[in-house]
Amino acid sequence: MSVRINHIAIISHQYGMLGKFYESLFGMKPAGDSPTHASPSYGDGNIGMQLLVRRDGYIGGLDHCGMLVSDLGEVESRMKKFDGSNMVKRPSTRPFAAYSANDPDGNHFDLAEDESGDRKEIYAKGVWEQPRSINKYAIRTLHAERMAAFYAEVFGFAEAPGNGDPASYHLTDGRVTLAILPWSMSVFDGMAIKRPGPEHIGFKVEDMEAFKTDAAKLAGANPYLAPTPLGGSPESDVRRRLFEANATGKFQLADPDGVWIDITDE
Repeated sequence: MSVRINHIAIISHQYGMLGKFYESLFGMKPAGDSPTHASPSYGDGNIGMQLLVRRDGYIGGLDHCGMLVSDLGEVESRMKKFDGSNMVKRPSTRPFAAYSANDPDGNHFDLAEDESGDRKEIYAKGVWEQPRSINKYAIRTLHAERMAAFYAEVFGFAEAPGNGDPASYHLTDGRVTLAILPWSMSVFDGMAIKRPGPEHIGFKVEDMEAFKTDAAKLAGANPYLAPTPLGGSPESDVRRRLFEANATGKFQLADPDGVWIDITDE
């Protein structure tokens, strides 16, 4: 069975500005048929980014990922081996998410079946290569070891290089890494508690110094598109160190809405 992570989703009340940020700094391209009034979509040629309107009752920030699989029936069969995981059909208006599901810890993800066996891009027209692309989706969860076993068994993800922490797990679909990090109250000593769930995303860029130069130029040209700085106060320094300790890249920042991004050029 073939599987690939094909999109990530961020919830925000300022989705238009975020789209310009990812387009300007990372070269992501807007989908040609993406509506201008709600939930715009962007792509890097391999994976899509859905910027969802923050609605009443919903929490902003990194929300979920989606996977394109060759056999939904096989996925459902494998999921039954794990108590607590479920899969439900989505409305027909969501062709990129035929089903939504959750792992045994409650982390949810979308599922769609590639019926043709070919790569279908619904986030942007065509498939292409570009120098800056999404390479990681990270969650922080209560039972990291068991969740790593779930994603390896259900989707066939292989082991990937990690951050050196034996309590963290890193899996890959061959291009994008799924990082599974442990959650406990003690992780957040010295800072406000972050609830379990999606924690950060990662990008691979062509050259770190060129990327930092472009980030500085973007901030100078339009302060509303400037990355959110990390650190600067006792508690925010603790948050920054936590992010750095669990990252696999060389440089960390946050988008204008505060979503953590781990950057590497390797």
